[in-house]
Amino acid sequence: MKTPKILFLALILALNSCSSDTSTPDETTPTSTFAMTAKVDGTLWEMQNPFGSDYATKTLFDMYPAEQYILLQGRNSNFVDEIRLYIKRSDLKIGTYPITKNTFDASKTQVEISFNTKGKSQYPVNGSVSITTIDLSAKKVTGTFSFNCVDDDAKPISATNPITTKVTEGTFNYRYDVAGK
Repeated sequence: MKTPKILFLALILALNSCSSDTSTPDETTPTSTFAMTAKVDGTLWEMQNPFGSDYATKTLFDMYPAEQYILLQGRNSNFVDEIRLYIKRSDLKIGTYPITKNTFDASKTQVEISFNTKGKSQYPVNGSVSITTIDLSAKKVTGTFSFNCVDDDAKPISATNPITTKVTEGTFNYRYDVAGK
């Protein structure tokens, strides 16, 4: 008679020790497996760099020298469309940086978009990039961004030059200055 009582107590103890995991993830848990995400005209783009990872790529143009810029390049799964955030190294601190028409003069953090499936060039004219965390030892930068584009950045936003592309809810999480990359 003792054996069934012991088994019954063991069963009760085992059932009471089971619980569901209702804990919430801590703030260090990434919310996405992608290096960059954004809604472009309401459609979610989930992006990695052109090599399929989360490291910043080397700048290719003299107007964005690598000594002055970190390039966060996110390419969409169609391999045609991409967003490029050129973070000025002097802006590599927690804060929000305005996006205005590109000046191509290495004076500020800038954004470019290649939205080739849209058929017309898109030029960012206003928005912001916010750096929310920087891990200097791991060389990792995370943040958010949003911006609006027009077809002709030589003209002001108006009825004849309306906002043609809206990029919202952008996020980035990149490693930078990765050796050999």
